[in-house]
Order: sequence, then C-alpha cells, then structure tokens
Amino acid sequence: MTRTGSASSNPDTVSGREEEQDRKRERESLYVTIQQAARRCGVSSKTIQRAIQAGILPARYPKPNRCEIAISDLECIRPGHVSGHDPELLEQRVVALEVRVQQLEHLIVELLDRPVAPKRQSRAKARERTTGPLPRQFVSLLVFAERHCVAEARVRSHAEMGLLPVKRGEWTDTDGPVVILALDAKGRHAFYRLYHGVPPFIECDLCPHDYQDSVSGHG
Repeated sequence: MTRTGSASSNPDTVSGREEEQDRKRERESLYVTIQQAARRCGVSSKTIQRAIQAGILPARYPKPNRCEIAISDLECIRPGHVSGHDPELLEQRVVALEVRVQQLEHLIVELLDRPVAPKRQSRAKARERTTGPLPRQFVSLLVFAERHCVAEARVRSHAEMGLLPVKRGEWTDTDGPVVILALDAKGRHAFYRLYHGVPPFIECDLCPHDYQDSVSGHG
C-alpha cells in the first residue's frame, strides 16, 4: 500500500514543480532590463538609472551584473516625469528660459550694432598696463564668475566670442595667481546683464554693477 501511495503522489509532485516553473517564468516575463525599460518609456538608459538611484523607480538585482524593473512600475514613467518634477512647472521654466534667450539675443544685437569709437591715444590708455600687479580697477574674470556661480567654460567661450568686454594681459593678483582675463567696470556691468536671471546665477552685494561700482568690493 505504501508503494501504491508513493506512486500515486509522483504525478502530483511533477505537476506541482511544473506549475512552480510556469509561475517563475511568468514572474520573470513581468520584469525588463534597464535598456528594455528605456525603450518602453521612450527615454534614455541613463534616465532610468537616475530614477533607480533616486529611489523613484524600484529595481531588483537577481545577479550582480543584472538589474531588472517590474513592468508594472513603469506605468507611471513617461518622458519628462522621471525626474519627479511637475510637468506644468517644467513647462513654465522652459517658457521663462525662452524669454530669457530672446532677451539675450536682443542684447547681442544691440552690442553688435553699437558704433565703434575711433581709437585715440589717451592718457588712460597710455597708463593701462598688461603686466605686473592686477590694476585696482580690474577684477579677475574667473574669480568674478565663480563669485556669481557662472561656469568658467561659459565665460571663457563668451569672452572669445566678444560677448564679454574683457581686458587681456598677464597680471599677478594680490593672492598670487596669474590673471590673463579681467573685467573693468564696463565689463562687470555687461557680465551682470548677460547672466543675471539665468540659473544658477547668484547676485552679490554690488549687483547690478553699474559703471560706478568699486573694485574694493570684489577683492
């Protein structure tokens, strides 16, 4: 009788194993890789990775080098939603930036349309040095940019394009560094007009840097 009972239970055991394997395959089919998730959501793989790192998107790691995301968790992921920001707020920021770009374009046109004053040898020009200690009326462009949270690469590029009226030379600042690009009062005011209102710009106590501002505040 014991053998008969054991034999009769074998089909049930096999059937149970098959059902468990079917359930396992079904569970696995409900998960996708990072690349597959990106294609489903219409975003890049890096966007999915950032969402996982930020805790916005749950993920599992069945193997050390394999990351999987449940398809059900992708339902709330859409282009523009992964960052966690309100789409309306993002649209408002885009509109504000577009307005700012238009203002900058008008400013560039105004600067390019200004008549070039004839060069003349004035006493001020004669006294303007390009070596030695940094003149008191100048401030290092890179120091000024760092103080206002503007990227060094951006100000260098705009200086080369002629959008920033910079002074060129090879001076030594008070704390030792060599300065090759500097701003006078006119340059500081142009810097403010070009970058203020564009994140992450930070105003200082002397903004908006009109033509009478003092270099002593920029030390």
